[in-house]
Amino acid sequence: MAYQQGDTIQASDYNTFAGNVNTIIGTGSNDSGYGLSEIATISAGDTITAAQWNSLLSGLQKAAGHQGSTVTNASNTVTTGGNILPLSNLEADITTITTNKLTAAGANLSTGVAGTSSTRSTAWTGQVTHQFTINYGSENAARHFFNSGGRITMVFSRSGGSSTAQNTSWTNLLSGIGTASFGHTDTTASAGGTSIGFHDLTSSDQTILSSAVGSGDYAANDLLIQANADGSGLVTVKICFNDDHVAETGTYTGGGLGNSPNEGQAWTGTDSVDGTLTSTITFTKADNASFVQVANPTFTNTSTL
Repeated sequence: MAYQQGDTIQASDYNTFAGNVNTIIGTGSNDSGYGLSEIATISAGDTITAAQWNSLLSGLQKAAGHQGSTVTNASNTVTTGGNILPLSNLEADITTITTNKLTAAGANLSTGVAGTSSTRSTAWTGQVTHQFTINYGSENAARHFFNSGGRITMVFSRSGGSSTAQNTSWTNLLSGIGTASFGHTDTTASAGGTSIGFHDLTSSDQTILSSAVGSGDYAANDLLIQANADGSGLVTVKICFNDDHVAETGTYTGGGLGNSPNEGQAWTGTDSVDGTLTSTITFTKADNASFVQVANPTFTNTSTL
């Protein structure tokens, strides 16, 4: 590449720079691309204008600003009519934004944006589910959402109801999970996270989170989150609350409740969960119009608690 002082700047030099920046800020592919307008390339023999250099620098600066990356050309511009000198460390700056392409500065993100929710206030046994879809409009839009720092966050709770060990077990299990957060290549939580994120999804359900099991008599209870993607921008998430506890049974015999009229009668222990069960879904997205700003996805419940 003949990009040094005293040499003629080749169209191929400029186009290589533009192409590398476009991979990060433009449509890109897989885990590259934020969805911004791309820098136009030029033809051999064209004069490279100040406006074209500034377009290149603007793309670089938007990526660096969004990421919080430190680059030499963070504020450089080219003036019309002036001499074009090699921009110091331009190639190094492009390498930096490429290395940090999946990093986003917290100040450039909107967090806790409402997605959807489901609440149940009637007693239940066995399994209840909260299933919903997230529609990004296109596969590219979905990629850009996650590549630019977007995440889906899920919080679960159980409160109120009867003072039973079974209810307490579920309250503690859900509290122990904390906030489940689904991103580009992982799903994090205080317990049960995985290395599966958006870019790992297929058309078949995959378990993105499996909670730590309950304890004691309720050790079989757990929460399972599965997800799949259809390849056109639609993600389906299924949250399964599995109460696999089997109630203890017996027969009243002798003394206390075993006295007539209970003597010899069968009994069954508590085997239901009551109170209020809640599943709350929010999201985080890139939201700085000066750098990167993506559209909100659409959430639709397909099965409620």
